[in-house]
Amino acid sequence: MIEYETTDSSFFKENEKYCKNIESKLKPLKTDISGYCNCYGYEFKALFEKEDLSFEIKFIKNQTTQNGVVTAVDAHEYAGIEINIRGLQPEYKMTVVKSSLLRYFCSSEYKDKIPEPYYIKLRDFQNYHFTKNLVKTIVDNRISKIRIKNGKFFALIDEPSNDSITLIKDIECIIKNLYQ
Repeated sequence: MIEYETTDSSFFKENEKYCKNIESKLKPLKTDISGYCNCYGYEFKALFEKEDLSFEIKFIKNQTTQNGVVTAVDAHEYAGIEINIRGLQPEYKMTVVKSSLLRYFCSSEYKDKIPEPYYIKLRDFQNYHFTKNLVKTIVDNRISKIRIKNGKFFALIDEPSNDSITLIKDIECIIKNLYQ
């Protein structure tokens, strides 16, 4: 359950609307949702099991402020999503990250398939359809980072997403294509 720290603030109303929207969309998956929401942001996670996989999706929005020595400094705002999935077969390894520097080390085989500034490294996996679907999922969902290692999947999206169900389905598609 998300704890709402209610205030009469337009920022709180916007954050509350976002949290309740996500909460209602995830309800059919029988999720266990816990966290908080206030006028400064929110942080809550949704836990659920699906097809022998354990999902943990964390929705984050926060502000940090710094004291200016001479003049005031603006607050920095971050909003994003972290996805952790456990239960994958441990032999699969993959890294995808936005990095102009690492892109120089990307194999030409993948460099032609994924847009800049992404770097991709797949170990022992050569499947054209998988790579094509992976790239489409990354671009469509604006994913910043994916790592699969030791039976665990991690993804980072550095912006909020209103369509969490489509995001989950797209990531499930990546995982299912690993096993084909």
